[in-house]
Amino acid sequence: MQPYSIFRPECDPRGLIFNSPHSGTFLPKKFLKQISIAPDLLHYSGDILVDKLIKNAPLFGATCFINNFARTYVDTNRAANEIDRDMFLNTTGESDFDRTQKVAMGFGLFSRKSYNGQNIYPDKMPSSEINHRLDLVYHPVHKALATLLDHCHQDHGYYLLLDCHSMPSYEFIDSGLSNNSQPDLIIGNCFENSCAPDLSQHVANYFIQHGLNVAFNVPYPGGFNTRHYGMPEQQKNTLQLEFSRVLYMDEKTLKSHDGFDTLQRILTGLSENLVKNLSGFFPSEKGL
Repeated sequence: MQPYSIFRPECDPRGLIFNSPHSGTFLPKKFLKQISIAPDLLHYSGDILVDKLIKNAPLFGATCFINNFARTYVDTNRAANEIDRDMFLNTTGESDFDRTQKVAMGFGLFSRKSYNGQNIYPDKMPSSEINHRLDLVYHPVHKALATLLDHCHQDHGYYLLLDCHSMPSYEFIDSGLSNNSQPDLIIGNCFENSCAPDLSQHVANYFIQHGLNVAFNVPYPGGFNTRHYGMPEQQKNTLQLEFSRVLYMDEKTLKSHDGFDTLQRILTGLSENLVKNLSGFFPSEKGL
């Protein structure tokens, strides 16, 4: 299985990339023998259907980058050293693992827990599994994504990476929130450190005009991709888009409902809108 798929526009490509790092569902046979949990449960940790929501973005010049492996196997929206050493045998000599808050919660580069808190593995794995998964999935994904972004920047003088995700319904975020106060979309720009503020607001305004309740950064300011690839001072901009799953799916079955087509049209329209308007944010864009 190829770790990623790239869908390029038939028209001239622009410096706009839609990325879906968590919508993949592929689980290797070796992995399925390692776990002690029903594989279907692991898909609740991912962003099922997000790749389908953005599939029409290339119609207007954007490029789509899609991860094919499930995030519970390798989460490419983590730093390469966000690893829980306790999941592996004979790692006492390793000193470069970063026990971040996500790692401590069981959601590091390799997930230790499922979305509902169940342990995924009954036993520790050999430490060789770390480099195996890094070489199979993590490094190829980031090499390809970085290359794509570099080419966009070289060709246009800028890029905008939209890292697309889904978030569970309001009770999983804050049980005190009502349905009406739960955002439909949380835009993460690392508190204006990953994307120019006027461009961030333009994207927010687009969704607001299409009836979505939009918030910024809390509780999702942006993951590794947003932080790592966002350097707005160099005209390298990134935004994380977290859509409430109730907009387009039944959260119990992970099946789409009538809202799916509406949100898909909105996202396709965002591609068209940005391709038309990005040059105004990047006056140095080559060829304009």
